Amino acid sequence: MAEHDWIFAAVIGIIVVVIVVTFLETKLLRKSMKTRRVRAAKRVDELPDDAHNALVTTRAILTTLERGGVRSEEAAQTLRDAQSAYARQNYRVVLDLTSKAKTRLMELKAKHSAHGDLAKLEGSPPAGDEPTTKEVLQKEYPPNFLQSRFALELARSSVEGAKAAGRDPAQAETLLARAQGRFDAKDYAAALAVARQAQRSADSGPIEGLVIPPETPAPPPAPAPAAPPSAGLACVSCGAALASDDVFCRKCGTRVAPSACRSCGASLVAGDAFCRECGTPIGP
Repeated sequence: MAEHDWIFAAVIGIIVVVIVVTFLETKLLRKSMKTRRVRAAKRVDELPDDAHNALVTTRAILTTLERGGVRSEEAAQTLRDAQSAYARQNYRVVLDLTSKAKTRLMELKAKHSAHGDLAKLEGSPPAGDEPTTKEVLQKEYPPNFLQSRFALELARSSVEGAKAAGRDPAQAETLLARAQGRFDAKDYAAALAVARQAQRSADSGPIEGLVIPPETPAPPPAPAPAAPPSAGLACVSCGAALASDDVFCRKCGTRVAPSACRSCGASLVAGDAFCRECGTPIGP
């Protein structure tokens, strides 16, 4: 009898556990579905603002590039189509068309920049085997130079577009300043990476969790150039040319006798132990 009671209690316990687990899973599932519905509704509510911002940003980029001599009727027509879609409240179509327009403008800007970099090479006749464009650029510019410069231009255009759209591109401006600092320090790989982050921040809003790199430290001062050899000064031992501030011969190491008194500046003759003008001892 006791054994049957134990089995009955175990079955009841299992049933209770199953009911509790089912209840919790159902509750969590409903909460998850509700959260998804809220997020979806929020995204739908934000579509008009996103579409408006995309229109303003793309128009600003188009205007900026046109001022720089880059024009595209295809991109302009795509932007007009996006404006018509916005008037019809087809916001997803607006986002798609503005994305295509920006991509086209960036492609044209890249071609325009490459054409400007190669313009000075077009008039020179080839000598022997004509080098390819890639070989010329690799020889003319260091790695990532052109890419980082173009990325900086795109980031600036995106920052201007964000301002025109009424957004605050503070993070993008900070990143752009850091990228420009890297570029000025000739760290072109870092400049390229940070400039792309600046463009992303300006186009899509602040990047959460992004650690902004510190400002580029000022490069150490260049060492003072060595004094050039002075005409007429030569080592008495090996005849090598000497600079005016040499204390030892750079070739054989022989100590160089001073040619002028360090006290009064009077000329000295080899072998002088004292200055003939002021009497100052001549020593090493």
